[in-house]
Amino acid sequence: MSNTTVRAAAEGMPEINRRRMLLGLAVASTAAATITVASAAGCAPVEHPDAELFRLEQEMEAAHARMKRIERTSSRADKKARKAVGPAPIQPHEWEKQEPKMPGHLSEMRQTALKSVLFVNFLSTDWEPAPVRAWRDAAEKERGRVRAAWDEYHAKLKELGYDANEDAFNACCSEHDEFAKRICSIPAHTFEGMAVKLRAHVRTGGEIEKEEMYLDDYAFASIAADIRRLANGGTA
Repeated sequence: MSNTTVRAAAEGMPEINRRRMLLGLAVASTAAATITVASAAGCAPVEHPDAELFRLEQEMEAAHARMKRIERTSSRADKKARKAVGPAPIQPHEWEKQEPKMPGHLSEMRQTALKSVLFVNFLSTDWEPAPVRAWRDAAEKERGRVRAAWDEYHAKLKELGYDANEDAFNACCSEHDEFAKRICSIPAHTFEGMAVKLRAHVRTGGEIEKEEMYLDDYAFASIAADIRRLANGGTA
């Protein structure tokens, strides 16, 4: 859905603060948890127009609970493993940031030698003075030592099962996010149904305070489409 379409849907309510309306939806009536409602004529209960959204929300809540349980288990395993292995060595990418620069006198020596080097020989380091090459060799040796220390540390963590639940956690995250996508792909017919979409948006880490997200976010775009459809008598 384009931003223009979403904006048009929102502008149909000039006297309403859109953000406050969306916040209100987040704490909508507990009627959203009821799958069936009685008909106005007092007949047998009929299914709520947004019953499918309510069911998906319940499934999403169950997936969220599973994800949190695995997250807590993983966190405990990670802390236990790190405590057993001991202090972590510096990570290779952090060492690269702190890698010492070539001393000034060696840099000057290199620049002097460079003046007599032909272009075709530039990529080779054979032309560099011996002290410069020795410094480079020492730096490369230290780089290798840092990488080896980190690899050994990481291997010990894996042996202790610090990431044993990582695959299960990632699967739960994907399942959780997929529920949000499914919820937002289904048209809502009531404000309770729209509230389900907003709660799904927040559950997956979305925000409702940033004004610019109103036009760009998938959940808000879906809600805006619902509002436009209802404003047109449910025919859009």
